[in-house]
Amino acid sequence: MRKAVGEQIVGPAPIDADEPISRPRSTEEIPPSREPSLAERYDWLVAMINHVPDYIYAKDLEGRFLFANRAIVLNNGLERVEDMVGLTDYDLHPSAAAESIAAVERHVMESGEPDLGLEERRLRGNGWLMMSRVPLRDKAGKVIGVVGASRDISARKRGESLMKAQAQLLKAVAKGVRLDPFLRDVAELLEEVIPGIAAAVLLRDEGAEELHIAAACRSAAAVSISPADILDNPASWRCLAISSGDGGQHGVLAVQESSSHEASMFEFLTGIAQTIGIAIDRHYDAERITFLAEHDALTGLPNRTLLDRMLDDMLRRADEASGEVAVVFLDVDNFKLVNDSLGHAAGDELLKIVAHRISEEIGRDNLVSRIGGDEFILALQQTEEDFVPRLARIREAIARPLTLAGMNLQLTCSMGMACFAAHGKTATELFANADMAMYRAKENGRNSIQVFDPAMAENARQKLGRSEELRRAIERDEFVLHFQPQKDMTSGEIIGVEALVRWNHPTEGLVFPGEFIPLAEESGLIVPIGEAVLRKACGQAKKWQELGLPPVKIGVNMSARQFQEPGMIRHVAAALAESGLEPRWLEIEVTESLLMRDVQGAIMKMHELNALGVSLAIDDFGTGYSSLSTLKRFPLSRLKIDRSFIADIPDDADDMAITSAIVSLARILALDVIAEGVETEAQAHFLSEAGCHAIQGYLFSRPIPAEEMTRVMREGT
Repeated sequence: MRKAVGEQIVGPAPIDADEPISRPRSTEEIPPSREPSLAERYDWLVAMINHVPDYIYAKDLEGRFLFANRAIVLNNGLERVEDMVGLTDYDLHPSAAAESIAAVERHVMESGEPDLGLEERRLRGNGWLMMSRVPLRDKAGKVIGVVGASRDISARKRGESLMKAQAQLLKAVAKGVRLDPFLRDVAELLEEVIPGIAAAVLLRDEGAEELHIAAACRSAAAVSISPADILDNPASWRCLAISSGDGGQHGVLAVQESSSHEASMFEFLTGIAQTIGIAIDRHYDAERITFLAEHDALTGLPNRTLLDRMLDDMLRRADEASGEVAVVFLDVDNFKLVNDSLGHAAGDELLKIVAHRISEEIGRDNLVSRIGGDEFILALQQTEEDFVPRLARIREAIARPLTLAGMNLQLTCSMGMACFAAHGKTATELFANADMAMYRAKENGRNSIQVFDPAMAENARQKLGRSEELRRAIERDEFVLHFQPQKDMTSGEIIGVEALVRWNHPTEGLVFPGEFIPLAEESGLIVPIGEAVLRKACGQAKKWQELGLPPVKIGVNMSARQFQEPGMIRHVAAALAESGLEPRWLEIEVTESLLMRDVQGAIMKMHELNALGVSLAIDDFGTGYSSLSTLKRFPLSRLKIDRSFIADIPDDADDMAITSAIVSLARILALDVIAEGVETEAQAHFLSEAGCHAIQGYLFSRPIPAEEMTRVMREGT
């Protein structure tokens, strides 16, 4: 048998198969006078094959071993190849395994086709082999057996297994998993792919320094290993950093296994540590997203979503126990002033301080939520103490002095309270009623606590109804103008006319401005109303001129809201162009307090109006606290003395002194001056003596419709 196989093997002179392969001898070292014998060639080839780590063998058609190299002989527990020749796989392996091998080899021999690259688990020991089998042919090409070769691919298969394991973990992270089960899965997976490994995941909580064991393999958990056991024994445990996305460190993956020092294993374990870091980052991100979904990002307080859910639960419990819950709307007074003066960063810091002070006072069983801007909602449960004293303590806490952006401040707040079930049984009702109460507190001077009263709801309904009536009035053009003449006491001539709006209500008749202008300003409807008044006034002034009446200036009041509109200048120009009135006959009247809200912005707009040719007057002068340095910067043509200074003349010496001072100031600034609200001859006489010769008031004429004003202007009296 040996000769039959050996006849196909050729090679150089024989060497001892037990000796390591050395450098091949060159052709010069082989004596040219002698050719190596066939036996020498056979021995040489056997020696080479025996040094190959792969398993190589040959079998006859009956499956008996004809040849096997040393690697396969030793793997089967034999010492020499002669011990294996003549045996079959049935003599060496369990029958099922032997039958599987025989089936493959029969197919190769019967078909004459090779079977290459088949991966099989090792029959002896752990690991994998890649098997290749080809037909063994004689010189005539007839199949006389099979030649097999197998290579140990355990390392590659383990690498693939490790890569698959890491991919499996990454896939789980991508899908989103809870952190604790994920870490347990990591420990189990490490045990599965690295038999005998001892590993533990040590993490630190956010903001903490100490590490704790978050997960461990069964072998490590069984002996109750502590963080100190691991960290104090670097020779036994290898620690790989579990890094965070921001460059920090969540903890370590500790491994006690000699194979962890292999390059491939170290790379795998490093990847697992990175995957754990990604999972922890995602876990914290998910927690943060969940937190932000229900909390205010600035203050950390519950937002409206969380408040609604928690308040519903509080109300349910209160209903079951016949208890009370107070819902409170809290608004920081004059917060916009702080924001505008010190900047938004200071405003944000202020809100955090307020949130902290409220949270300290309300306790754990109660709720506080920031719903936007400087508005907070509190939900307080019933205790032995009344709600109002508790709110008073919160107000006092907010009012404690503080320093912000280098400025000492003391805050105040306005609060409105509605109670379950007296003021509403649902969160929606309580929110609405507490909000109404809070606005009543602001209307009453701020820095106060207002408890809801059912009358507030009725007032709110009336206000809403009135707002809708105003909207329809604008659509139906129900606003009309009355005019009050302005008289020069020296010449007796009418030198100007002030246009005053009236609402010609379809059922109530004429409604005076004091009854609807405040609501119009609050709702923003003052802008379209003001534009309509401006157009009508300019149109009427032009009609009077077309009737041949002496041209006079027509004064039109402009509200703060209208004056601050970006398109205000454009609307004035459009009204003049539409009516054909020359700009010099229009006088825009603005209040002193309006100008003082934004001095620079007011000056800029006043200059733009002057550029159109329109003149400007300060209405209600003396009530807005403007300084002389500011007043001289305004491009004005006239001051109008407020009626509050005229009403008690000549009985009030202080009013007389103030009025005289205003007249003198106007002269110094080269401004015309006119007194409003003049009702008696005594008032007119004093004003004339003081140097104010232009008056407006009931002494001369009440505000009258356009037709009657036309008659007065014709008569000149």
